[in-house]
Amino acid sequence: MPHAQNNITNWQYWRCDLDTPADAFGPFAGIVDIWNSKREGAHGLPTRAAFEFTDFKGWWGRVAIAQLHRAPLEVRFSLWGTTLTEWWGTDYTNRRLGEAAHDPDAWLRTEGRYFEAMVAQPFIGIAAGGLDQHDRSFIKVISVDLPVGDAGGPTHVLAFHRQIRLEEAPADTMPDCPMRSLDYLS
Repeated sequence: MPHAQNNITNWQYWRCDLDTPADAFGPFAGIVDIWNSKREGAHGLPTRAAFEFTDFKGWWGRVAIAQLHRAPLEVRFSLWGTTLTEWWGTDYTNRRLGEAAHDPDAWLRTEGRYFEAMVAQPFIGIAAGGLDQHDRSFIKVISVDLPVGDAGGPTHVLAFHRQIRLEEAPADTMPDCPMRSLDYLS
């Protein structure tokens, strides 16, 4: 499956339609099903307020909540789970995207653009990569990123993470998921 990968950050990014069936997301199916149950209308997004802490049971420690501030876009994490802190070696709670990485600007040019695309036309995102920028090249993770917002579009992203083997790809974890590459990174 083709993918967009940035060699500086060593991450890959895909998009899935908002109406992709939850079971296509393999081990993420349960959380996508909860997200779907809170959506408003066929193509609407759930609001951030629609979620309770208990909705994330089974993902505690592996969830991040990113606030999307606009004009210009700034991604700031209001929650960074304890397991994520262990994996990354830093706590991104109340910090901007990539702020603690070796090259913060690389994250703005890659993952920042991924979030810009999500704001412009909401989608379920999938991101995967190694934690080389945080001196953790022995760890690779995959996330499913679920936009939440209001009539004006996404205001937050709920990101659920899982550690995978270094040689593993999202297609190995979610073989039935109709992922499309984000070509702007290739």
